[in-house]
Amino acid sequence: MDKLHWVSLGFGSLGVIWSVMVGHLGLAVSVLILMMALDYSTGLISGWINKELNSAKGTRGFAKKLLILILIGGVYLLEKVVFDTQHIGDGAAFAYIFIEFISITENVGKAGVPLGPVENIIAVLKEKGNGKGADK
Repeated sequence: MDKLHWVSLGFGSLGVIWSVMVGHLGLAVSVLILMMALDYSTGLISGWINKELNSAKGTRGFAKKLLILILIGGVYLLEKVVFDTQHIGDGAAFAYIFIEFISITENVGKAGVPLGPVENIIAVLKEKGNGKGADK
């Protein structure tokens, strides 16, 4: 077996263990994993277009995404023990989904794709998130 098959087998095994322990992944985590894959892919494509591909930077980004999934997994497990719900874990996952969407948009913009009104929306959201909005 090549390396990719071993990695796939490892992630599949983790998914089985998670499913047995918690009962399900939840839609929010599934969407987050998809958004992370899209973010990583658009980052690679943007780096390739701009001739800025960097394996060390890509590895760090992938490691950060794994840490986020570990963190959210911990939230789900803690919540399952304490509250027997999944609402807090879903909330954390949705927060990271939002962050991944912004990153995807930035990657697409760096690749030279015109963003139109999406660029303005992201700018306003980032400004409010940094505490520079009119409400702050």
